[in-house]
Amino acid sequence: MSKILCKKCSDRLGKAVFYKCVRLGVKVRYGYYNGCFRADLWECPVCGHQIVTGFSSQEDLDGVPDYDYGEQ
Repeated sequence: MSKILCKKCSDRLGKAVFYKCVRLGVKVRYGYYNGCFRADLWECPVCGHQIVTGFSSQEDLDGVPDYDYGEQ
């Protein structure tokens, strides 16, 4: 499994600060796609910055997304 480093917090503290997985399998809609993609939500334990990564193939066409960045 790959690790994700928070550069800002690592630089500030002088040691490696890695993001922690907050939630697996969030539904995300983006672009002009009708369906949602599954991805994972990660968060820096120091500054709280969040990222969504690890997108899978498009799946759920009828589901309600947790995060909607679609262009309708």
